[in-house]
Amino acid sequence: MKDKVINIYCDESCHLEHDHQRAMVFGCIRCSQEKVRELSEQIRKLKQKHFIYKFAEIKWTKVSKSKEDFFLDLLNLFLNTEELKFRAVIFKNKDLHRLEHSRFPNQTYQKWYFKMFYLTLNKVIESKYKYCIYLDKQTADNRPEIIELEKHLSNRGKILKIQNVLSHESEMIQLTDFITGIISYANRDAIKLPTANQTKVKLVEIFRAKTNLSLISATPLSADKINLFTWEPDYYETRH
Repeated sequence: MKDKVINIYCDESCHLEHDHQRAMVFGCIRCSQEKVRELSEQIRKLKQKHFIYKFAEIKWTKVSKSKEDFFLDLLNLFLNTEELKFRAVIFKNKDLHRLEHSRFPNQTYQKWYFKMFYLTLNKVIESKYKYCIYLDKQTADNRPEIIELEKHLSNRGKILKIQNVLSHESEMIQLTDFITGIISYANRDAIKLPTANQTKVKLVEIFRAKTNLSLISATPLSADKINLFTWEPDYYETRH
């Protein structure tokens, strides 16, 4: 058991600092490394079932009525696969808060961004396992922040590597984008508007019904399948 390797895939939604969205979500999906190939192949088979090229990239932004059945099947795959676990940190009321980076020595938005990924990951790292962590590759050079993140996470468990990957090359990153998008949409004003994407609304409603979660409130820290944590800059204490 101590030699078991867990892969963790990370992505975020509404991550721009000044995009006027109500919520930002940092999400991660984890599963044992030995299951990754099998799960990736299941996702490709779902694509083919719904006449989607098997290597086409899945993104929350691509959710539409025309492919609704595919995205419903994808959600069910996640919910019905015990091996897949998800955790997210929800930055609530993002549109009302201005991040005061000057309060912290040498802090930039990018450094804060990686602090939030530490907050996302640190509660799922266990000393009994080894971890490979994959981040959706951004355009900016983030190697210094990755090194810092690895240093701090190593205090909690054995980190084999933290690596940037291109999302179109990883079905698991794409699945993380999709599930993170559901949580983000549940916390955004867009879901309440007459112009809301009704397929996205339906996915949120099904997720809520099948998990018995509001998706806008924190879960207990002990929650394993779906673990949610809410954060606002004026309140640094945990809400678990």
